[in-house]
Amino acid sequence: MFFLTKKMIRSIKQFKFQFICAMLLAVLSVGVYSGLEGIWSGMKYEFDKFVDENNLADEWVMATYFTDDDVSAIQNLKGVTDTSKHMRLSVNMQNKDGETNYLSLDTVENENISSIHIIDGEKYNKEQANSVWIDSEYADSNDISVGNVISLEYNSEVVDATVAGIVMSPERVHFVGTADYYIPDHYHYGYGYMSEDLLDNFNVMIKCNLLEIKSNDSEVNDQVNNIIGERFLAYYDRDSLFDVSYVSTQVNNLRRISLLFSSLFTLLSVLSVHTTIKRLIDAQASDIATLKSLGFSNKSLILHYSIYGLVVSVLGTGIGYIFSFTFSKIVQKTQKELISLPEWPIKHTIGSLVLILMIIILSVLTSVSAAKKTMIGLPAEFTQKRVKHNNKVFLEKIGSFWNKISFGMKWTLRDAAAHKTRIFLGIISVCGSFMLLIVGFGMPDSVTSLTKKTYSDEFLYTNKLTLNNASTPEELDALGKQFNGQFIENVQSKIRFNQDKEVYYKSTTIFSDGEYINLKTVDNQDIDDNGIYITEGLAEALNVKEGDNAELSPSFSDQSYNFKVMGIIPSSMPQSIYIKDKCWEKAGAVFRPSHMLTGKINNIDDLKTDDRITQVITSEQQENNLTDFNEAAVGVFKLMRLVAFILVFIVLYNLSILSFLERTKEYNTFRVLGFHFNEIRVLASFENIIILLLGSIIGVPFGFEFLKLYCSTFSNDNFKIYSNISNVNFIIVCCIVFLCTIVTTFFLSLRVKKIDMVQALKE
Repeated sequence: MFFLTKKMIRSIKQFKFQFICAMLLAVLSVGVYSGLEGIWSGMKYEFDKFVDENNLADEWVMATYFTDDDVSAIQNLKGVTDTSKHMRLSVNMQNKDGETNYLSLDTVENENISSIHIIDGEKYNKEQANSVWIDSEYADSNDISVGNVISLEYNSEVVDATVAGIVMSPERVHFVGTADYYIPDHYHYGYGYMSEDLLDNFNVMIKCNLLEIKSNDSEVNDQVNNIIGERFLAYYDRDSLFDVSYVSTQVNNLRRISLLFSSLFTLLSVLSVHTTIKRLIDAQASDIATLKSLGFSNKSLILHYSIYGLVVSVLGTGIGYIFSFTFSKIVQKTQKELISLPEWPIKHTIGSLVLILMIIILSVLTSVSAAKKTMIGLPAEFTQKRVKHNNKVFLEKIGSFWNKISFGMKWTLRDAAAHKTRIFLGIISVCGSFMLLIVGFGMPDSVTSLTKKTYSDEFLYTNKLTLNNASTPEELDALGKQFNGQFIENVQSKIRFNQDKEVYYKSTTIFSDGEYINLKTVDNQDIDDNGIYITEGLAEALNVKEGDNAELSPSFSDQSYNFKVMGIIPSSMPQSIYIKDKCWEKAGAVFRPSHMLTGKINNIDDLKTDDRITQVITSEQQENNLTDFNEAAVGVFKLMRLVAFILVFIVLYNLSILSFLERTKEYNTFRVLGFHFNEIRVLASFENIIILLLGSIIGVPFGFEFLKLYCSTFSNDNFKIYSNISNVNFIIVCCIVFLCTIVTTFFLSLRVKKIDMVQALKE
């Protein structure tokens, strides 16, 4: 056995490039899977821990205000175990640059529900005078620390408050701050908690507008509208409150990426080990014959060659697992921009161990399989050439075609028929590389096109003004005439389709006539006044079709209104139900504008002092926020570009070397027969060209389907991503694959120069 071990070391040195390629594929398989698993598993572990330790609420109900009877009625509903009354205000604060920041502040009655996680400072105390507890991300972005005094403004009342603590909340892990943004802007938007005396200082008479509920299969979802009536604003549970549900969405996204990508790498890794061991055994026919003549049994030789697969897979998976921690750290940075958690551990599940063991076992089994097929026969038979070269291909039956193609192509096709595994591995490699590259370039393009589609095609406004809900209709009418504005109202509605028992709480957008909303249906029809329209992503999620009937119970109303679904809108964001104000009012509902869209305003700073307006957001700010979302949300796919490039280069290079080694005797013979080096290079390149063409034909359509799959995966209740890849990036994808083919062919041509005619004459 010691002798065989020394022989194995020499063989690995002799075929080092093939073994390195096979090992690198194992590194990629484990590195990508375990790297992504370390992130999503760590996020899930930390979030679940955060939720359990702070007893996150199960349901949230918002109203203009709650009475004691409201709270009592909700507490008596089936499944409700505990409640906590909050008063939530949105207050203003000037940052260090003189800009207006926005803080969402709560008072808390029951600290046992969604309890506050203290990062620094004192524990929350609602009785503590003039105190606030600020979220850590906002505090870091604005250089706020415990003990600082900050000035807060609400309805023209300015109050100085002392920062008593820096906190985090399990119900604000993805706090964006405004429905107009899609990624947290911690510099301008933050949340926190305030002592009860601040409410009095702000002259707020209402004491509760938010109810947090602990429950188990409760009736709140179905009954809350009836209890609160026209004071109802919104209902959420853990699946619909985006600040909470975003974590599970990201966990599932990363899990899918890791599974799909690593499965491709694992397949290629195992196939590469198989072809490498098979070629090694074929190249050592004389050695095997000698060993068998010396008394080595088939079992001992099979065991010997299985160790090759064991060594390659153990080294590859081991290095890949170590590399996965670096991979996790790189991708983790992008997730920290989206999610706020107390800690960011890297956690692995049994899945990583299963993948490592699977690669090792499959590599050993494929090595045993390759060895068994070759060990059959007497020692003398191993000195003979064992590879078949007389395989016929089906094209030979088409005489008119076969007789016209060149000798080199005929020889390449016959040789490919004799080495199907090598060809299959190459096609899968090219196909997989196209899939990874199209996703790597296509996901950023898809999000970028989402921005263009939204702010250049569908919504044409320059400014979005948030209106003061205390403004009178006459004041808003004057404001609209002053800036030629288009009014919209965003409300949450309880929705039931086709009299089904299933109830949903979804966003409803009512809008007036104007030039800033340019939505079309999938049939390219304008929105009219005859019914409601629903965006495509929301329609797919709710299984709604054109022509369905819908019953809406909107916020600020205790009535239900019936509409017909007149069309589906292929809009990316926001995902909503749209209805014209005339249709809304014809049904008997009241149109209460919450925002106004305008074109360019010369003196926009004057709006900050207009009592009719509480906030101004420009379309440019929203586009910049989406650009940041693009960088953070799809950063992992940019890494896949590099991984895909490495993948295609490794496999094509490995296949080229294997192909050359298996054809060495033929090339030597061609040289003896008078073939020039250039002619042999052409023959050697034919197979790479065939693999490239077949892999491209399969890989391109699969790549686009793969991109659609991931766009669907990354879509959510707020937006739907439509797959898109620019012509320039698609050309880049093709060029990368072609470049890898050219480079590997170049390296192959260098080996052609080493052809030995003397060796051919000996054989």
